[in-house]
Amino acid sequence: MTNQKSLNYPQTWSPGDRMPLYPYTGLAMSAVKAPSSKEIQLPDTGGRGPIHKFPTGGGGGDSWNDLPWNRRGPRERLTRCRLGLLVMLCTSLMLFASLTSAYFVRKDSGTYNAQMRVYVPDWRPLHVPPLLWLNTAILLFASVTMELGRREVFREPAVTEEWLGLARTTVRRSLPWLSISLVLGGGFLTGQLIAWRELYRQGVFFESNPSSHFYYMLTGLHGLHLAGGMLALAWALFAALLGRRLESRQIMVDITAWYWHAMAIVWLGIFALLKLAQ
Repeated sequence: MTNQKSLNYPQTWSPGDRMPLYPYTGLAMSAVKAPSSKEIQLPDTGGRGPIHKFPTGGGGGDSWNDLPWNRRGPRERLTRCRLGLLVMLCTSLMLFASLTSAYFVRKDSGTYNAQMRVYVPDWRPLHVPPLLWLNTAILLFASVTMELGRREVFREPAVTEEWLGLARTTVRRSLPWLSISLVLGGGFLTGQLIAWRELYRQGVFFESNPSSHFYYMLTGLHGLHLAGGMLALAWALFAALLGRRLESRQIMVDITAWYWHAMAIVWLGIFALLKLAQ
């Protein structure tokens, strides 16, 4: 019987190794170890020349599902987090879409008069506070600074320097933009509360009219959603100051940024509804 000689192959990056992500794409940077002089290929017996054989992955290292969450690669973790964010955003968008549909139905209906057996229109247009224009501009500017901070976390030269341990360039370059976004988000919520107080002074309360019902409900729910995004952003800043691993901070900032952009788009729809559909 012919003895099959074992072959040595160059070691490549394994799924358990944590590597930073390429900028803007969420793809993991690969690292390949060059073969040493001992890693040679021997010809088979029987007069045939040398052949190249590759490992088949029978050890199970290529299966992400067999690895615990903390040992999965950054690209796979980022993909799953984005998918989870998409599911959550679909749920939130369905909520706001349902409220928008109810807004138009209630606007065109009224209170039922049992004596006359008819619906009496009771919808009174609500005067939207002019401060909402400024709040909208603040939120859009916060979305821009959030995107700038997200790009800095994935910028290739900064990622390479931090991965090699030369400097914490991603923190230094992204922290100012993310901090500005947090401050602007707080300014937006403060402006929304001031707009509520202006309506209170005008005698417009939640029970005043169906139009005020929807105003307070829509702006309040959006404010709660944005407050959740601010908590996530504050946690990302805190993780950067604590020196968390680069790939973990990249995922946190990326997910928070896309959530922030979604909330900005939702607010544009709410503002257009309140301003134009009265």
